Amino acid sequence: MSEPEPRFPWLERLTAAVLLLVVLALGWIVLAAYQPTWARLATVELEVVLVLSLLTVGLGLVSVVALLHTRG
Repeated sequence: MSEPEPRFPWLERLTAAVLLLVVLALGWIVLAAYQPTWARLATVELEVVLVLSLLTVGLGLVSVVALLHTRG
């Protein structure tokens, strides 16, 4: 049986792109933990806000895509 065609392919692509950014952000966090003088932004507070915002957007998009898949 084949998968049905997604109703919102642009939303799934956006979600995939954001999840890739989340993976890159996690890699950056690990790198910054081992090399604290490399790849730092202006302030630690800015870094925290950016990473938490990215994680929140990623979780929201995954939730919306999952909900849309159950409605189909």
